[in-house]
Amino acid sequence: MATKVTIIGGGSSSFVPLLVRRLMQSPVLGSSQVTLMDVDEGRLSVMQSLADKLIANENSDLRVTSTTDQRASLAGADFVIAAISVGGMDAWANDLEIPGRHGIVMHVGDSVGPGGIMRAFRNAPVLADVARNAAEVAPDAWVFNYTNPAPIEALAMRAAAPQVRSYALCSCTGHPSSREWLADQVGVAPDRIAMPPVVAGINHCASIQQLRLTDGTDAMPLVHERATEPIVKWVLDRYGVLPYCWSHWTEFFPQMQRLEAPYAGTAQGVSMRYGITTHDMAYERSRVRGLEQLAETWTAEGAAPVTLADLPKGDEDEGIEVIDLIEAIVDNGNITLVVNAPNEGTIPNLPDEAIVEVNAQINAYGIRPIQTGPLPETLAAHLRRFFDFQQQVVLAALSGDREQALHAFMLDPNTASRLDLDQTRTMMDELLEANARYLPLFA
Repeated sequence: MATKVTIIGGGSSSFVPLLVRRLMQSPVLGSSQVTLMDVDEGRLSVMQSLADKLIANENSDLRVTSTTDQRASLAGADFVIAAISVGGMDAWANDLEIPGRHGIVMHVGDSVGPGGIMRAFRNAPVLADVARNAAEVAPDAWVFNYTNPAPIEALAMRAAAPQVRSYALCSCTGHPSSREWLADQVGVAPDRIAMPPVVAGINHCASIQQLRLTDGTDAMPLVHERATEPIVKWVLDRYGVLPYCWSHWTEFFPQMQRLEAPYAGTAQGVSMRYGITTHDMAYERSRVRGLEQLAETWTAEGAAPVTLADLPKGDEDEGIEVIDLIEAIVDNGNITLVVNAPNEGTIPNLPDEAIVEVNAQINAYGIRPIQTGPLPETLAAHLRRFFDFQQQVVLAALSGDREQALHAFMLDPNTASRLDLDQTRTMMDELLEANARYLPLFA
């Protein structure tokens, strides 16, 4: 029987072509039944047409259908891949600009800070609904979520349906999975890296705890000698671990969120310390619109044939490992990848209930996180307080309770470092008002 894969967010021009290409090329999943689900019928139609053209021109056995009905899309699914962004670029712009006007400028704002909270408020109820529906119509499915903030969404899905096998994934984990990237950090040939390294932490603040060469030599001193990025050097000096996606780390240390010049009316596209430029929605819109226009051109009436070779490769292609993960479960691949899963003792000095980013053995038996040993205690102490924050955000997101939401903002270190209690409530009220159309629970 063909494997059934459902993609929630199936109208995405940046995500869906990548997944369709990987599925078509897979010797294990090439004849799968894929269902694209999205609330945007126009974007969904374009992705369906593109998939149809690729399948026809590549003579592929993959089958792709689409629907706007989430529950129907999940019925009988073996695997579910979710990547959504409720409110899109406009909501993300508000996540940056409204806190910016209140003195909180952040690099991305998708994990912690006021922006991370609002992103969770918009996305967590939808993903919780995915988990509930999967529990009823696809109880044996594996659910993999790429939506940020990853740990909060994972906690929300497990709170809504603890019996569903749901995990969070992140494109950043492509770094510790890459021999080439690791070899570049050490300054050796890729074949000298002992794979996989030991990875531990929480999403967007995770790191490589141990890295060795194939002859058993500890490679971390070599990494330390070569490090040039100031944040990487600081983390190596302070904790003795190698951060990946290090720019995300700065949002977990409010002391690092500092502008190079005084705030001048916008929080987008501005320079911060450490060579960071904040995200700019004009650039993001342009990038996505370019992909959408390309897809629309390919699928227009009378357009030329489209093949896999025509699909552009994006920055995250090598970081999206969900197809490798599914292949390993279906075909007993016995691989090790980094996932976000309930801790349950994997990192002894973080709470058992926390969602942690760690190596996992993946095969026909499922996903089994690998014991890492404790984090440096000073780092563990820093991360433990974010678990309390994440739990509070989930409580507020799934209840729509404004007082619980206020507690989430008060627990956020970025907010607490800048605003007093009255200012915090004022900013929260402004954010909730700007997002009202996306927050039915708060109505």
